[in-house]
Amino acid sequence: MESNKYVLDHFDDFFVIFFGKNNKANKLVILKDKFTIDAKEGDLLEICINKDKSGYDFKILKEEADETKQRLLDLIANMEKDK
Repeated sequence: MESNKYVLDHFDDFFVIFFGKNNKANKLVILKDKFTIDAKEGDLLEICINKDKSGYDFKILKEEADETKQRLLDLIANMEKDK
């Protein structure tokens, strides 16, 4: 099973659109009826293509996203302090 990390970019009428965490050129489009998890735009997910089930396995990576968010907030605070 191949697994990659993606950021949920947006929902449209029939699809869910993702971009690779570290590579915006890596785009993944999944039919909404195959998207079986309660996630929102901006969430970081690990997506496994499950060839046996002809579908996908999803896992929200909340802890990793929270760590990244905190690093960015700290960086912004430091930049504002240095002004």
